[in-house]
Amino acid sequence: MTPELYVPELHFEQVRAWMRFRNEEITPDALPQTGFIIPGKGAGFLYRTDSSVAWIEGLVAAPDLDREERNKAIDLIVTAISQKAKELGFKLLLGYTVLEVVVRRAKRHGFKHVGGGFELVALQLDDVQSE
Repeated sequence: MTPELYVPELHFEQVRAWMRFRNEEITPDALPQTGFIIPGKGAGFLYRTDSSVAWIEGLVAAPDLDREERNKAIDLIVTAISQKAKELGFKLLLGYTVLEVVVRRAKRHGFKHVGGGFELVALQLDDVQSE
């Protein structure tokens, strides 16, 4: 089981189905160019910035996998994303979660738990009025 580079034309519909199972809707343009997938198992994405900071987000697994198989797949994907971020020259890889299980996984991969009561906010830019 080896993560491969995400190719939207090949993999988007599978990722969309997994996210829909979690009641999340995604469009192709919301996913970054850099991602990894283990077909039939899971996927995750590297959101690059124009700074030394990148984000690991959009981790998703096939809903029909058992816990052990899901964990193995996501662990391999996290490793692939971390290695790619380092290869691209990023100095800090951030992630956001509200799930303790994700925090534990992150710690196993060398991430530090920052905490601090962060809340996620979003602005739909189509709704912003131009001046």
